[in-house]
Amino acid sequence: MRRLLIIMTGIIFAIFFSACSTVLNTTTQEIGLKTTPPNAKVTVDGKKFGMSPQQVNVDRGVNHVIKFELEGYETYETQLTRKISFWFWGNILNGFIPGMLVDMFTGSMYNLLPEKIEVELIPAKIVTPTKKR
Repeated sequence: MRRLLIIMTGIIFAIFFSACSTVLNTTTQEIGLKTTPPNAKVTVDGKKFGMSPQQVNVDRGVNHVIKFELEGYETYETQLTRKISFWFWGNILNGFIPGMLVDMFTGSMYNLLPEKIEVELIPAKIVTPTKKR
């Protein structure tokens, strides 16, 4: 009976750690977005995501461009950059190859940075046209 318990525990650990980042990190990441003043239009990779402040859930596998727009203020644009996650190195426990391949194909081997974006929008400068004489 004890031998069966050891075997079952080994199988559970093998399954749990077979794709470490995919299990522990998931394939998407929640990013906090906040602007001062609030209610700026938020777009991620050209797709509208509503108004700030909010949390957006984006794919970990690629970099993303975040844009904030508010009437009377300058547009602010920044990028979420992917970096290799700490959890990806947990694949050492299962012999690298199986877990690393799964994590690479799902994109879960990455973390997006920064995890939270807080922006103070700058009022737009009003340009008055000059009359030519």
